Amino acid sequence: MTATTGYYRIRFAADPVQLIFFRAGLTAWLRSLQWPEPDRIDAVLAISEACTNAVQHAYPAGEPGDVDVTGRLVVDENVRRIVVVVRDEGRWRDRAGGRGYGLTTVHECMAEVRIRQDGDGTVVTMISKPVPLLDLSDVGESGSRAAD
Repeated sequence: MTATTGYYRIRFAADPVQLIFFRAGLTAWLRSLQWPEPDRIDAVLAISEACTNAVQHAYPAGEPGDVDVTGRLVVDENVRRIVVVVRDEGRWRDRAGGRGYGLTTVHECMAEVRIRQDGDGTVVTMISKPVPLLDLSDVGESGSRAAD
């Protein structure tokens, strides 16, 4: 991967209501990158699951905390990918027996997932599946695709 452009960053309170606003902002960023719809849906799902895990599991009930999300577009000569990092400052807790498929979903929707837990919190780094480069001949002056 040789060039990097396009950045996204948000820090929000670890509150389930904030996830709604987070998803809207993330979707808008991916649309601005003209990310193909099926891949955009997968990326939003995976990143949202990582954030949901932070909201639900990082901080004990009633303890305030934040979730920090950074993303960047990485472009090489053939494809584009996004690299997204979700951080919290909570303590890793083993999940309750029989709970969800969040991390399984994250792994299924992304090309690569790394999870690091330590005394400073949890960091989930996700690299999307590759998508084609934009054909700039289809992009008008406004930056949107020309009508067919």
